[in-house]
Amino acid sequence: MEGPRPVVLSGPSGAGKSTLMKMLLRDYVGVFGFSVSHTTRGPRPGEVDGKDYHFSNREAMQEDIDDGKYIENAEFSGNLYGTSKSSVDDVRAKGLICILDVEIQGVKNIKETDLDPIYVSIQPPSIEILEKRLRDRNTETEESLQKRLEAARVDMELSNEPGMFDALIVNEDLEEAYEKLQSVLIEEITKVQSTKKERCNSVMSGPRPVVLSGPSGAGKSTLLKKLLKDYKGVFGFSVSHTTRDPRPGEVDGKDYHFTNREAMQEDIDTGEFIETNEFSGNLYGTSKCAVQDVRAKGLICILDVDIAGVRHIKETDLDPIYVSIQPPSIEVLEERLRGRATETEEKIQSRLEAARIDMEECNEPGLFDIVIVNDDLDESYEKLQSVLKEEIMRVQEGIKS
Repeated sequence: MEGPRPVVLSGPSGAGKSTLMKMLLRDYVGVFGFSVSHTTRGPRPGEVDGKDYHFSNREAMQEDIDDGKYIENAEFSGNLYGTSKSSVDDVRAKGLICILDVEIQGVKNIKETDLDPIYVSIQPPSIEILEKRLRDRNTETEESLQKRLEAARVDMELSNEPGMFDALIVNEDLEEAYEKLQSVLIEEITKVQSTKKERCNSVMSGPRPVVLSGPSGAGKSTLLKKLLKDYKGVFGFSVSHTTRDPRPGEVDGKDYHFTNREAMQEDIDTGEFIETNEFSGNLYGTSKCAVQDVRAKGLICILDVDIAGVRHIKETDLDPIYVSIQPPSIEVLEERLRGRATETEEKIQSRLEAARIDMEECNEPGLFDIVIVNDDLDESYEKLQSVLKEEIMRVQEGIKS
């Protein structure tokens, strides 16, 4: 297996393992990843195959277990659960440190494979303190709590076996425990961060990105939808970063890369971002890595940015195709905006004011490769295709070969 060494985190419920894991993910954005487990149980409402679990059947999963394709597995309530080698490889192939959260028996199973992870056990100071933590949660029945305590006694005893773990961290003080955990993982963390920066700061390869700009109501989104419909598998979108909290249903790495202000500001200051903005006290931006991730797949990365974003990108080495989509006039634009009947008068006036600035600045020499005045949608689309034709053909030829 290639890629960063995985991390096996183990320890009884209530020891603070999940809290420490969240701290790692908060402070080291884009460094860690999780494998998707397999199971033979049926999907629950809302669960997605390949995201929540890889849903399988008992016969197929048991066959793969017998063939040694699983790192660890167990059975609960008549269903098999397990972590396959391929699911860990998927994370490592992305250059991420794969975190495996397993119980003590899972650790023993992994020891029999060639995975070679870093084994870390998180333990409570004592069984009495653990019991207090569990009772303070007030989320379980007495029977369930006693089962957890019994499992914890076994875990605390087995974790001291020589050679079982690379590090055994007694979580008496959360900050101290976190410092110890970082110390154990710092070598792999540094490797991932260095590799990522080298990749993102190197001369970007792949199809030239496309920067699309223009005022709201000019028809930019409509033209974009036509491109995506007519050229499937040619275009892709970068995933933006933000310091705001995830909304219900949003997935880190899919909707946004969620991070904290300190980490994002540091990356902005060191030139890791192509363009950034701040709205409602939160930072938003497009990183070099996010664009390169799309280009590495052989896709044309589309960046939908305002005119200030265009100016920011001009200061980088990205070298995209700059396209401005403009309305025929401010009067036509106003008519389109009012025709939507979706915004307040104040919002419409705000958009019109921004549009006046955009329409004036877009004609600055050298700012755009082309300015398309969208008076007729089909004609505008032909012009847009013409500008992008060379890159589209490159991608299509790459797909065929």
